[in-house]
Amino acid sequence: MNIFYDIPTENWHHTHENAELFAGSAEEEISYKKNHSNQPLIPITIFPGNRMLTIGILTVSNPKKESGLGGNLTLFRDLSLYLLQHGILAYVFTGNALHSESMKGYLFSSISNKWIECKVPFPDIVYNRIPWRSYEASEEFQHLITHFKDYRMTLFNPCFIDKYVMFEALTEDGSLTNHLPPTMVLRNSGCLDSFLETYRHIYLKPCKGSQGKGIYTIIKNDDDTLLFNSLKHSESFPDFASFWDTKKRDLLKRSYLAQQAIIPKKLFGHRYDYRILVHYERGFYKVTGKAVRMSQTQEITTHTPRGGKLFPYQDIKSKNLDLKLANIAQKCGEILSKKIGFLGEFSIDIGEDESGSLFIYEVNSKPMQFDEEEIETNRLLHLKNLFIELTFSNLKRK
Repeated sequence: MNIFYDIPTENWHHTHENAELFAGSAEEEISYKKNHSNQPLIPITIFPGNRMLTIGILTVSNPKKESGLGGNLTLFRDLSLYLLQHGILAYVFTGNALHSESMKGYLFSSISNKWIECKVPFPDIVYNRIPWRSYEASEEFQHLITHFKDYRMTLFNPCFIDKYVMFEALTEDGSLTNHLPPTMVLRNSGCLDSFLETYRHIYLKPCKGSQGKGIYTIIKNDDDTLLFNSLKHSESFPDFASFWDTKKRDLLKRSYLAQQAIIPKKLFGHRYDYRILVHYERGFYKVTGKAVRMSQTQEITTHTPRGGKLFPYQDIKSKNLDLKLANIAQKCGEILSKKIGFLGEFSIDIGEDESGSLFIYEVNSKPMQFDEEEIETNRLLHLKNLFIELTFSNLKRK
């Protein structure tokens, strides 16, 4: 069977005369139409009960882009085209799409190489790829959450993960304590001074940051002088009071956490971290991609936008390391899903110290695309399988 979109009438139709087809969470009927000349045909697999699985990729508007869409459009394009090849209707939409009775979304046309606005069925699964934390904190987003529930749409990953919320959740559970560096929220000068006195070498990280933005290190020397490092420069201070007087405004205008700096294991004189991709699958959290990022131009972070480079995981892998990463992935998925809501996909940044111990730095509920093609291919496969699994589960509950 094929379906096609009739642009003049803004309706979807299928090509099988004796078949019934329903799409999306509202089970909208896709009717038969014989004449479909000059309309794009999309191959569709019929699901049990003649249901067509529909995925909505949620993002924000961006008038600066030609498409009018914000977020990771390369990922959206790759995912939507891949799902269409496997009989799943996938489109991108924004919160504005739900302000009217009919749902509007954007499908990527490989023929015209651009996003085309169409009338679309309500999605079975909402794949949350909102790129801005501020939007998720807005009243409009909360209204969207209510709307999703009313229409029985499954929200795939409810929100960004705050670094300290992650730390607290994993600490409270206790099973990953050995993988967590000592961490505290920066609230005032006294708590930071005490923390620095205890650990001597610490990181300062934005609780809601990503990709190494806004990260600093502080080293307290034996003579109580301080060395403050950013990604681009270093500053020395004679004591904590002078440091605080200079930096307090920047550090208190956003939420920061302080974390003990581990002494990292190095390769070729540079620190490295693991980046692992994880997907939910039939009750378990499975590692679906493993990568290594190595610092180059500075030793504060390994993120590639900050000068880090790719390094082959295969060159340092071991059975013991694979088992450790699998255990961390499983526990993170279980614990954080209980804390913030179902996580179907996430990535973890993990460091390793000189003794071989692993430390969790960050869990990201909106992983960017990996540079490793093999990981991205695996990602699309597991997302497709998970979308199908979740839809089947929802249909059984109805």
